[in-house]
Amino acid sequence: MKIILLSMFSVPTGHVKVAEVLQENIKSSHPDAEVKIIDFLSFSNQFLENAVSGFYMKWIKAYPESYKSFYSQLMMSDDYTGVLKSLSMCSVYFEMKLKKLVEEEKPSHIICTHSFPSRIIGRLKKKSPVFDPATFNVYTDFFINGVWDKENIDFHLVPSKETKQELINEYTIPSDRIYTTGVPVSDVFKEAKCKSSKSETDQKHLLIAGGNNGLCVLKEFMVDPSHACNYTYTVLCGHNKKLFDMLSTKPNIKPLMYIEDREALNEIYESVDAIITKPGGVTITEALHKRIPIFIHDFLPGQEEINLEFLKEKKLVYLLNSDHPMEIISSILNDEREMSDHLVRIHQYLTSISTSVDEALSALLNINRGQLIQPSINQQGVSKTLLN
Repeated sequence: MKIILLSMFSVPTGHVKVAEVLQENIKSSHPDAEVKIIDFLSFSNQFLENAVSGFYMKWIKAYPESYKSFYSQLMMSDDYTGVLKSLSMCSVYFEMKLKKLVEEEKPSHIICTHSFPSRIIGRLKKKSPVFDPATFNVYTDFFINGVWDKENIDFHLVPSKETKQELINEYTIPSDRIYTTGVPVSDVFKEAKCKSSKSETDQKHLLIAGGNNGLCVLKEFMVDPSHACNYTYTVLCGHNKKLFDMLSTKPNIKPLMYIEDREALNEIYESVDAIITKPGGVTITEALHKRIPIFIHDFLPGQEEINLEFLKEKKLVYLLNSDHPMEIISSILNDEREMSDHLVRIHQYLTSISTSVDEALSALLNINRGQLIQPSINQQGVSKTLLN
């Protein structure tokens, strides 16, 4: 059995982290399997990946509203119209690259943790009714954007029961092809440690996580935390050395560069009273499993903004404002009734995840391609089902 996991970039984004979790889970249950993570853009063209990843972050920082508009037009539309239609010509190049990869590697399964390679696989399958590898989408946000191919992918590991229902209702995907696993995270984070309660006068420990690039926006009290003497801070700076150096001289702040060791990160999670972060799918899911109160101060336009809407609806996070962030944090953390209700809401979300990632992979990786009916892609209303 040979399995290819397709992420998008080589930098450690949430898509890559999920691919790594899946790789470990597969190797644990199928030690003889060959499992490769391939960063699709760097595999296709290293120069292009460097250019795109660098431009992406500069664009978001400099022109957030422009990026938001672009994301809405390109990433949230299923139709090949407008910008998406003009970009579809570029996908021919990536189809050639992916087709060559499949021919050379001959995988039995292909798992996508990013929407773009999923879209390319879907286009290949339309053109080639006999496509040997079984294909999977593993979604890394709390919603499904329009670039993911839905109808032509064999199986889906989704973040919530709402996204499962969306695939059933809007795309007529059979329910037995959809597994509600939540965003996959390491089992290391799935054992919540009971924390001893602290009084209002006890010093509390806050974790500030700004993603791989250390996009921390809490300058109001991070630069001068002296007015919040009841708190200590651990700040995850990612690969942002400039931020790390700036915070190293500040009192009550312990800055850390990118942490690759999950056990070390888990120890930090277990030591803190709350996390202040952006609404990225992986970090939020890790914090939910650890039952840590989550405060959102800002978000990147596009996917994080849409994630936030889901999290607000479920009341799984608390929003901060720029004027009095510490007052909000203190009020909530010292409200025993609210903390109890918050734990109930987290429990309700986690128990709504009906299948573990291990269970889903164990079932799906044992399905042979011959057990799948490959429909005529051009035939309207035809969906793929398992043979009984």
